[in-house]
Amino acid sequence: MEQSAFAQQNVERAIESANFGLTWTREFAEQALNQSKVALDGLLKASNKMAKDFESQSSAIREHTTTLTEKALSTSVDFGRKCLRAKEPDELVKLQTEFMSQQAQIFAEQTKELGQKIQNATQAAYNTLADTARKTEQSITRADQSLKRHRSEA
Repeated sequence: MEQSAFAQQNVERAIESANFGLTWTREFAEQALNQSKVALDGLLKASNKMAKDFESQSSAIREHTTTLTEKALSTSVDFGRKCLRAKEPDELVKLQTEFMSQQAQIFAEQTKELGQKIQNATQAAYNTLADTARKTEQSITRADQSLKRHRSEA
């Protein structure tokens, strides 16, 4: 009879241990899934924000490029008109020099502005990613602390 009671106790302890292990594994898996969801939600939000920022920056760059093209074409047409009115070869050389100087100045100014816009867009994307990473880390930390409190209360 004593062996039977001892065997029964061992079986009950084994079942309790198995149940504890299953409960712990379930909690661990649930925490991992919650953390993954938080991280993916953050990534999706960051992706959406970056896409919107990129769209906005692309629009600004397109407008900038259009303005550059308009200026370049305008100075080219003006140059052509002036060349048609030139009466001496020296005047053509002078016009050519002025035209090239104007074109170089336009492209230099526009390139500088475009470079600044691209730098700003890159910085905005970096800030978005850094902010998302920080928020995701904070959410995961809160989830960890919540699980630890839950375990200590159990």
